[in-house]
Amino acid sequence: MHTQEPWLKTLERMSCGGLVIDTQGGVVAINDTAERILGREVTPDAQACRDGWQRDALKRLLARAGTRLRIDHEAWITVQHDDGAPLILHAIPLASPATPTPAADAHTMLVMVDLRERPRPAATALQRLFDLTPAEARLALAIGGGLTLQEVSDETGLSNATLRSQLSSTFHKTGTRRQPELVALLARIAILP
Repeated sequence: MHTQEPWLKTLERMSCGGLVIDTQGGVVAINDTAERILGREVTPDAQACRDGWQRDALKRLLARAGTRLRIDHEAWITVQHDDGAPLILHAIPLASPATPTPAADAHTMLVMVDLRERPRPAATALQRLFDLTPAEARLALAIGGGLTLQEVSDETGLSNATLRSQLSSTFHKTGTRRQPELVALLARIAILP
């Protein structure tokens, strides 16, 4: 297990990709979200048939941004999407140039934030933290995912009156008063397991 593994897991809970690369640009460790983000850059066949596909996918992302990664420098990189908010890459050197590391060692952490994604806490965390019922937790997550009450009603078959009652109870239990406050709260606690 790499010493960066706890950081990768934490980033995963925040719906952020994380990967650790060596001085040659090879992927040493990666979380599921980063793998999903990189997987959008290559075909499933390319992923299945060869090692190093993650490195190739990262190169494609950087080429789309019109930049290269300077391994010994912190960097902020924006990759535009055709269909919405951009992907943000933040490169963080784990070793300084004064203390070089062997090529196979972890050298740089790359944090990937896809602004199209919304962090979502676990329903069980919401129930434990705020004593929400399962129905209230599902509604809170639906609201946090961008659905309106009408869309939730259409999906679940519940009446608007029932949903408004559940939402009112959710507001009371979470100490929020409006949907944007609830969404912000959900994003803040998404890091919890």
